[in-house]
Amino acid sequence: MKAIKAWAVGSCWLAAACGAGGGSAAAGGVPENSMGAAAVYTEADVDHFLGRAEFGITESERASVRSMGLAAYVDDMLSFPTTGTSTVETAARAYLVNTTDPVGLEGKFPSTTDISEWWLYLMLRTEHPFQERLAMFWHDHFAISFVAMRTEERYLVVDYIEKLRRRGIGNFKTLVLDLARDGAMLEWLDGSSNIKQEPNENFAREFFELFTVGADRGYTEADIQEAARAFTGYRNRLDTATNLRVLEFDPSRKDVGAKVLFGDKILVSNGLGADDFDLVVDATFERLDVASWLAEKLLIEFVTDEPNAALISNLARVVRDNGYEMKPILRTLFLSQAFHLRKKQMIRMPVDYGIGLARATGLMVDPVAMRQELASLAQVPGDPPSVFGWPQGEEWLSAAGMVERANLARRLIGERTYQQNNGLLLRMPAGTPDAAAVVDHFVSLLAIDLTVAERSRLITYLDSNVPSVGVVQADPFDPANSTDVSNRARGLVYILANHPDALRR
Repeated sequence: MKAIKAWAVGSCWLAAACGAGGGSAAAGGVPENSMGAAAVYTEADVDHFLGRAEFGITESERASVRSMGLAAYVDDMLSFPTTGTSTVETAARAYLVNTTDPVGLEGKFPSTTDISEWWLYLMLRTEHPFQERLAMFWHDHFAISFVAMRTEERYLVVDYIEKLRRRGIGNFKTLVLDLARDGAMLEWLDGSSNIKQEPNENFAREFFELFTVGADRGYTEADIQEAARAFTGYRNRLDTATNLRVLEFDPSRKDVGAKVLFGDKILVSNGLGADDFDLVVDATFERLDVASWLAEKLLIEFVTDEPNAALISNLARVVRDNGYEMKPILRTLFLSQAFHLRKKQMIRMPVDYGIGLARATGLMVDPVAMRQELASLAQVPGDPPSVFGWPQGEEWLSAAGMVERANLARRLIGERTYQQNNGLLLRMPAGTPDAAAVVDHFVSLLAIDLTVAERSRLITYLDSNVPSVGVVQADPFDPANSTDVSNRARGLVYILANHPDALRR
């Protein structure tokens, strides 16, 4: 594959010259494990990056990378808005509002389907796809579900998702503390019933095992018990003025005695004026290898299902050197040789697959339809199966799962009325392309590698008409013919969406 040239004056594809950072291959070991930037980024590298970081490839995003250069594009991608409300966010919020909502509390009593559809609208329509992609990663990492929440508590799940969307690009240590105090998390892992008289260990256990260091990595059962004591102090209360439940700090429920973590770390309580959550977080980041756990989770999400020890160690060093600030960590990761030398090795999770297919082709659907299809695929945002989040890798490739992915693709392709009514068109190549150009266009957007024989058959498919069952006639594809586009081009997308390469990223 040839290296991409710099289309725009000042674009820089030489990562070192652009200040991509990360050091040389020698600094990170062999190139496959190196956090050093690549010397040159190819067209395949750019498509690989878009496919992993932004759900999938779109022509507009690809053009932006060509114009800016990959390093500058990554910087821009990592600077999404963390305050304010965009047009897309305003439109999405309508999915949370019900006619029965009290005045001034619109959107505060969403159903479970409302929450999923709100977030799916954002994923489908956002101008900052990495914001939603990263939030979905954090949702899998800090997994909670709205299923156990009562009507008056579900707004807490919206607040939790907003934290992930707004703060997920900040400091990981700060995010851990924010989510420890989050209302939905407190309710989900029994923080609101964790009291000094009877400490509940659920959150403390998951805090270590899932959120910060991983199972059996430097802490003991006694540490869990002591941390549970420090995590006391909150309660769930019904606000009679709003009929909403609020999670609030209650000094009478807090254990103010000294706690001992990791054998000798004494935590002296903050007293009754505030919780002691920060003490546990500080001690954990000081004494345990949080950096390696975060590095491993990021690698599993964006690089490889099975990161080796050297790869984890190299990224963990980047995590520590940057003080857990996510922007420089992710910048180094996305420009690294380790990232770009591992193509088509990961299975797309259903959300990744469905959102990516819609955004790449322009075949958007109502988020209600997307939620319905993702429910059949067992990945509805807001409802992970357990505190461990969703499965990874080939666990998604069951026979039933393959059928449901095909059904999702068919749903996207078949929603013609919704798409026409909303001005959503199949993103055809510019000009008056022949069948070969159309095939190459969608193959490129969906990052599929065809054999010569496969490409030939697809061109023949586009250049054929089937007036009746069993009758195939030669009939050159006409891009100006709406029937050819609606039937043949959409049919082509369906075929490609079921290609094995469409399942991988």
